[in-house]
Amino acid sequence: MPRRRITQTDVAAMAGVSQATVSFVLNGNTPAGVRIGEETRQRVLDAIRITGYTANPVAQRLAGGLTQILGVFTYEATFPRASRDFYGPFLVGIEHAAERLGVDLLLFTSAPAVGGRRQLTRDGWQRLGVADGCLLLGQHEDRGELQHLLDTNYPFVFIGKRGSDGGRLPYVGADYVGATVRQVDRLVGLGHERIGYVGVRGTDQPTLDRVEGYRKALKARGLATVFVESDDVAAAADEIGARSLTAVVVAPENHPEELADELERRGSRVPDAVSVLLLGQPHHPRRGGRRWSGFSVPREEMGVRALHLLSRLAAGDGNGRDRDGRRGAAVPDAELHQLLPCPDVDGATAAAAP
Repeated sequence: MPRRRITQTDVAAMAGVSQATVSFVLNGNTPAGVRIGEETRQRVLDAIRITGYTANPVAQRLAGGLTQILGVFTYEATFPRASRDFYGPFLVGIEHAAERLGVDLLLFTSAPAVGGRRQLTRDGWQRLGVADGCLLLGQHEDRGELQHLLDTNYPFVFIGKRGSDGGRLPYVGADYVGATVRQVDRLVGLGHERIGYVGVRGTDQPTLDRVEGYRKALKARGLATVFVESDDVAAAADEIGARSLTAVVVAPENHPEELADELERRGSRVPDAVSVLLLGQPHHPRRGGRRWSGFSVPREEMGVRALHLLSRLAAGDGNGRDRDGRRGAAVPDAELHQLLPCPDVDGATAAAAP
């Protein structure tokens, strides 16, 4: 027969104290007016060691304690071959931060992926309760789910800038707007005046921010915007030539290597005839491929910062809020929304205008 689980009652009986005393020692805090002597505390710790007691994380959280477990949930599959280079640096940063903070990580994977996207439906809400809080990643999140988490005061942080009603949603993101402005300014400084944006203008936040930065920079310079919105690289290369563009900016998910290949097949060498700046590092660098000019996204640092922020939110009172139920009381409002700078990359795909 399987051995039954050791409980706090067993620990209390061995130590000769009440179950409440065991709970106070485990949680590291006592109510006002209650004092636990060092000898009593040591007896409880000895009993825990002898019995091999481990706290039930769900029960501990329901009791208002912390499990020292932080979760990670991704709206897309975390380890498919097609995206391992995208999520990898985030996870490296998260792991390093967890080690320094002395917490364990729990990857939530049981939610089925429907149409390539996971949802926190049905059992997902209950499963999150195992952890003190959760990091969320993904390009196609469910806004209704995020609002539900906000309404229930569950501690979470989104990796990537996200908007919400009242600006309550905590996130750590990349400053795509500022970084894109710098790339356009770089091209203008090289003498380019016909600068295009290649890629479909979607509704995901990184695309919205890149487009905003592109528009902002050209407006400041008195130059016209030119959007090449074909999702076919051959058609996009044809349009770049037809519009006599001398430079373009392109996001890494819009197949920059293939686009440059198509341009060169048409006699437009990169960067001699057309400069191409990449708005983020390549997701899947081609072996022996081009050294891209543009900027890189600090994904590892975003993972580190996000876990530190989540740890602070979760530690508010064990539920990420103060006695009045306000989210993130221990964290200044300005720190709930963090945008990290994206460093420039000096590659070999930008040159003076022909």
